[in-house]
Amino acid sequence: MASSSQTHLAPSSTPSSSSLAAPGGGSGPISQHSMSANAGMTPANDKPRLTEQEKKNNHIASEQKRRQAIREGFDRLTELVPGLEGQGRSESVVLKRTIDFMREQLEERRRLVARVEASGGVVSEDMKV
Repeated sequence: MASSSQTHLAPSSTPSSSSLAAPGGGSGPISQHSMSANAGMTPANDKPRLTEQEKKNNHIASEQKRRQAIREGFDRLTELVPGLEGQGRSESVVLKRTIDFMREQLEERRRLVARVEASGGVVSEDMKV
């Protein structure tokens, strides 16, 4: 005949929250705040701190993103300013030619406004700028 063995489990021996003492000998329960504070973290900053390597990698990624945005801006200028298409990109040349082009465009606008007004047309003030 097979013997039946029964296992008796003892009640759980985990402490209740009221049996945990607060730091410094207080009688209140330990809060998440005091646990975090003991671990060197504040409740407002529950995220773990970045390692020096992670900070360095983030900085490098940010700098690459910034440089890419600048490159794209210069590429866009070379598309918009006549005479810059297909040339090697020297940023100083792109900026100088862009300034020259904008000055030419502003002068052309002034001439057109003067021509319209000379022929009896009316040009609003915001269009004269």
